[in-house]
Parts: sequence; C-alpha cells; structure tokens
Amino acid sequence: MSLAVAHRPSLRHRAADLAGVALSVACLVHCLALPLALVLAPALSTWLDLSGEVHAAILMLALPAALVAMVGGWRRHRRPMPALLAATGLTLLALGLAAHETWLPVADPEIADRFFSGAGALLLAGAHLINWRRGGHPATHD
Repeated sequence: MSLAVAHRPSLRHRAADLAGVALSVACLVHCLALPLALVLAPALSTWLDLSGEVHAAILMLALPAALVAMVGGWRRHRRPMPALLAATGLTLLALGLAAHETWLPVADPEIADRFFSGAGALLLAGAHLINWRRGGHPATHD
C-alpha cells in the first residue's frame, strides 16, 4: 500500500492546460466556424487564404502545450487517459494537416482535413479538460 501525496498543480502546468484548451477551441473555430462563414459569405473566399501554415502553426503550438500539461498531469494524478487522448488528438491534427496538404491519398482532402482536425481538436480539448479537472487528485492504487 502506498500513500500518494496530492500535489497542487504548478502555475506552469495549469497554464499549459489552459493554453491547450484555448488552442483546441481556436482549431475548432478554424475548422468548423470559418468554413461555415465562407459558405454564408462567398465573397470572403476571394481574399481569405486558409493555407497549410495555419494548420502547421496550430499543431506546433499545441504540441509543447500538450507535452507540458500532460507530463505535469501524470506527475500529479498518475492517470494515463488524458495523455492517451492528447496523443490521439495530436495525431488526428497531424492527419488533418496531411490531408490539407494532400499528402494523404483520400478522395476529398477538404472533408478529410475537417474531419481529422475537428476530431483531433475535440479530443485534445477533452484531454486538457480532464487533466485540469484531475488537478491534484492522485489515482488510488489498491
């Protein structure tokens, strides 16, 4: 029987979780709301460029935020689920970028991009929220 000491999450780890949630929401807005706006206002598409750099930038910001938050979360609560969800979400975001850049052999890269990126952003946001919610509550070991 081991006694797990509840550690308060550091400000750095909490900030990483918050940054991860914010980036995931930004990704969802980019993936879902912006295309809807383009459908509703076709004139926007003539001067608004949704390049792969946006996808790559979000992924490059999400990677370190998830790493810091998930490592800190593991140290606090020893639960693997947030990290597994985050890894899956990041993988899906990377697949969304690959679909957007047509590196994946898919029938419709635009639909694949939205599907992978949207699902990845939701999983990543969920991982950060679970990690945040677990906070300083260690897993109980029998």
